[in-house]
Order: sequence, then C-alpha cells, then structure tokens
Amino acid sequence: MMNRVQLGSSDLQVSPICIGCWQFNGGKADETWPAQQEQVSKSIVDKAIELGVNFFDTAEAYGNHGSEVVLSRCLAGRRKDVIIGSKYGLHKGAQAIQYSATDIEKALTDSLQALQTDYIDLYQVHWSVNMKDVTETITELKRQQSLGRIRQYGFCNFGEQDIKDFYDAGGVSCSNQLPYNLLWRPIEFKILPACQERNISVLAYSPLQQGLLSGRFHQAADVPEGRRRTRHFSKDSTTMSRHGQVGAETETFKTISAIRELCNKADIPMSSAALSWVLSQQGVASVIVGCRTPEQLQENCKLIQLSQDIQKQLGECSEELKNMFGPNPDMWAETSRVH
Repeated sequence: MMNRVQLGSSDLQVSPICIGCWQFNGGKADETWPAQQEQVSKSIVDKAIELGVNFFDTAEAYGNHGSEVVLSRCLAGRRKDVIIGSKYGLHKGAQAIQYSATDIEKALTDSLQALQTDYIDLYQVHWSVNMKDVTETITELKRQQSLGRIRQYGFCNFGEQDIKDFYDAGGVSCSNQLPYNLLWRPIEFKILPACQERNISVLAYSPLQQGLLSGRFHQAADVPEGRRRTRHFSKDSTTMSRHGQVGAETETFKTISAIRELCNKADIPMSSAALSWVLSQQGVASVIVGCRTPEQLQENCKLIQLSQDIQKQLGECSEELKNMFGPNPDMWAETSRVH
C-alpha cells in the first residue's frame, strides 16, 4: 500500500502520486492531449487503486466538466475510497473569467453533478485571476464547506502576493497546486518558502514537464505541438504559443541530456528520478501525473529513495535553466497570472 501524506493541517490523507485527469477526455483530443477513450481512462483508474493511489485531480476547465464526468464513471462504486480534487475557473481565450459567489456556487453544483457525488474533498481556485473579490470568494468557500458540499478548499497557481492577500482576507488553504519539476523551478525563489511558512502543502503538477523528463524526446521537433506552448520553447515553435518569448530550447535539451546521462550512470529510470526528486523537496506532498496507459502509470509509481548526492547532482543539472527562467512560474502567458 502506498503511504499517505496529510495536506496542510486538514484531515485529507493523500497518496504521493495523484492522477491528473485532464487526459480523461472521453475520446476528444484538445490542444495539449490526444484523444483518450473512456475504457483506457477506466483501466488507468483501476490500476491506480490497485497500486494504492487514492488521489484524483480534475477541473471544470478540463473539457467543460467532461473530465469529471469520465472520472465519475471510472470510479463507479468506489467514491468513498478516494480523494477527489476539482477546481473552478475558466478562461475565455487568454482572458480569465472572474467568479462571484453565485458563479462559484453554480460551478460547484455543476461539478458535483458531473462527478455524481454530493461532496468534493478538495475544491480549488484554479487561478487567482478567477477571483472577482478575494473576501467574497473565501466567504463562499467557507459557506460551501459548512454545507458539507466541500470538505476542504485550496488554490492553484497562487504566488507570494496572492497567498498573502488570501490569508489577510481570512482564508486558510491546505494546498497550492503549482508547476514544479527539474526543468521548471521558479516556485523555489519565493512561492515555496511562502507555502512552507503557512503549512500549505504543494501539489506539483507537470512533474515530468509534460513528458520531457521521460527521456523520450531528444530535440524540440520531437515534442507534440500542443506541448510546445511553454516558455521552454520559442514563440515561433507553435501558433498556439502565447508567451511571446524566444524560449530556451538549447538550454532545455542540454539539461535533459545531462539528467539522462546522470540517470544512466546511476542506473535509475529517468522518470522515477524526476518524480522522486520533486517529492524529496520540502513542502511537496504529492505529484500530479497524467497517464496514457495503465503501464505508464505503473512506471510512474516506481518511486525511489534518492541518495543526497544524486538529489544534489540532479539539482545542479538544472541550476542554469532555473536561473534563466527566474521567479515567474507562469509557463504560458505573456503577462504572468501569478502574483
């Protein structure tokens, strides 16, 4: 059985591996992930539960509640055995939609209906820019908590100032879902310390940088177009790019090569090393992994105890890239949505 980790000071006990359900798209591809048939998603959920994973993360924004619908079908009869995290907050193009209390209630009601459940274990604000008013947001989240429709609330993509504003308004979050991996370390500058100071557990998404840390890709052209939207890649790499920057393709693949070489020498699978490195960082409770197959999930669950020396060397491999990207954790937007 996989061990359990407490989220902040809440009563939620989660596995260190969380299944990211963005790919549970009911056979409808989007700009990031190819089509995944529902039967494949179910086989991934079955394998996850067999391996001791109890944590599943979805969102209103994933297929306009479509991911939640698929997850509910995959979990049929096993709802009480798992922890479900979902989020509210949509964007219209590049523009964030701001939610009032009424909007939050409607989004939650729609999520509960899609998930075929009467409660969500962890309900999260997807981006701080999705809040119309921070005090109104917190008041509504607490109200939904008192009604038993959510057990705990948290947030995603909150920066140092966002966290301060939320706490100054009376909110207490058990978690902050953030992008974090060996190729993307901006949260180490300010956000990770701010979370540790308040006992906010970090849920690391994109821990393999959308597959780059699996070791499969050797050059930018190998990477599917939808995954070339981040600041690792040139703004000209795909028409879907919004960040408007030159990117860091040479430095990114130089870092991947160094990590691959280190893992080969140490006889450690690259993906296991990358996931285990993230989980070894103070304050990180769980890594959110997306999966194409049950076999891929099984590989991602092979966590290892890294020696202090290997941890240090892995960090050194990406130190140059870390300093190049700096403290802005928004991989995609021209103007950061994280404050």
